[in-house]
Amino acid sequence: MSIASMVQLPVAALGAGPVVQHITESDLLSTPPRITDPSRVMGRVESGGLGRPSFVVVERTDGRIPAALVLEYGETDAERTRPARVWSLARGKGSAPLYRLSGDSSSGGYVSA
Repeated sequence: MSIASMVQLPVAALGAGPVVQHITESDLLSTPPRITDPSRVMGRVESGGLGRPSFVVVERTDGRIPAALVLEYGETDAERTRPARVWSLARGKGSAPLYRLSGDSSSGGYVSA
C-alpha cells in the first residue's frame, strides 16, 4: 500500500448489505474471540501500520462474508462525511478471513527522519 492510495473514501458508495460490514472501534479485539454462532466467523484485520493485527467478529449473510469492513470515526465535516478506515478482504479461505487496510481518509502515511 502506498501513501497515494490513502485518499478520501466514498464510504456511502460502498453501501450496506452483505458486501460491507460497518464496525465500531469496540469491535476490534486484541485477542481472537470465541465464536459459537455458525452465522459468525472470526476475521483478522491488519492495521497497515506498526501495530499487530486485530480480530473482529464477521457476520455471514446467506453463507457469504463481507468483502469489506468499514470503520467510521470522528466528527462529520461540512460535507457531512466522517473519516473512515476501510479493510478489504484479502483472503477468505481457511478458518479466519484476512482483511487488509485498503484506505484511511484521515491518514497521510508515516513520516520518518
